[in-house]
Amino acid sequence: MLTEAGLPFNMQTIKGELASFETLKDLKTLLAAPGPCLSVYMPLSTASTEGYNPNAKQNELHWKEILHMLDERATQVGPAGRELLDSVADWSTVAPEMTGNPRTQGKSAVVFRSADLLRVAFVEHEVTDTAVLGPHFYIRPLLSELVKDHSFYLLALSQKYTRLLHCTLHTSEEVPFPKEVKTDFDEWMNQVKPDHTAVNNAMTGGFQGSSGPNALAPKGADQDAQNTYLSHYYKQVDKGVSNILKGKTEPLVLCGVQYEIPMYRDLNTYPHLVSEAVHGAPNGLKSGEMHARALEALQQTYAGKVDAALAQWNHKVGGGASSRLKDVVTAAHDGRILTLLVSDSQQKTGVFDSATNSVKGKETGSSEDEDLVNDAAVQTILHAGNVLIAPHSKMPNGSALAAIFRY
Repeated sequence: MLTEAGLPFNMQTIKGELASFETLKDLKTLLAAPGPCLSVYMPLSTASTEGYNPNAKQNELHWKEILHMLDERATQVGPAGRELLDSVADWSTVAPEMTGNPRTQGKSAVVFRSADLLRVAFVEHEVTDTAVLGPHFYIRPLLSELVKDHSFYLLALSQKYTRLLHCTLHTSEEVPFPKEVKTDFDEWMNQVKPDHTAVNNAMTGGFQGSSGPNALAPKGADQDAQNTYLSHYYKQVDKGVSNILKGKTEPLVLCGVQYEIPMYRDLNTYPHLVSEAVHGAPNGLKSGEMHARALEALQQTYAGKVDAALAQWNHKVGGGASSRLKDVVTAAHDGRILTLLVSDSQQKTGVFDSATNSVKGKETGSSEDEDLVNDAAVQTILHAGNVLIAPHSKMPNGSALAAIFRY
């Protein structure tokens, strides 16, 4: 419910703080702010080569136009809403110093304002002009990006030069292995002695002839021995990877030839190895191709997560899952949602009444109206639930949201 509580009149100007939102967890502090909350999404002017052009008026004029969209809503909310809107009327006081700051480069600006905070973030995709004044911050335009991984690791498997890369959407940087980890197979063979008993058994089937282990080796034994050695080589690589990534949660994508990927997957000990991989010799891929295909693998992995959640929903629907708006929104406020599936397009306007713990699933025309899908997402994040964005065509019963409950 929108109230004036916590929003002092004659509000002091708060300098905008730069925010960086990469995961849903980054939103938790923001979402805990009491309402009313102002959320504005604005594509930035392209009049200059920089995302923000301090020498032009385009952004400032655009900002005023977007805020003007809220005049009627601010009047509806009352003095608290009007003062909140007036406090950000001047774009120059909202935006932090941006010249030369890489964190301020992007195609769009996102501004969140409540009584005691002002956060400004810059995103790489172009948004639609949006201004919302409601009981919570409006985060739906961010969800499709935040549910996906922006930072990940890429392990390029190679007998010549195995590499570990830390990647973002646009960059990749090699992470050095500890010196005891050998990244060249021949170097490892020359310096490290694997379990020769296991290798010899693989080569001879257990028979040791007088002429050496290869003398009576059955057909295919050479390949078995090579695979055994290679498995030992990648096992020490995995140990190095696990030490480097200890305590981290970013996904790990593998790149390698067809037979090496399952070999490494079998001995991997890092818990966040993704199911999809980049197939092909890393050294044979063109510049940037390995990174681009790793991003595709992550996208496929995410699509797999959505499909798995939908399958789980179908299995639990009835007592443990629902797509009924009232059930889902109420469960979100109760902290009972384990996984929330959100339509990538549909909106449902209504009111959640915290006093009665009930939902009105239609627009009422009051200051309490809000996008209930956004409300469910906010509450799910605050209660440490999972949020996934699904194509509307896949949503159960064509609903705007669906949930798998904790209990």
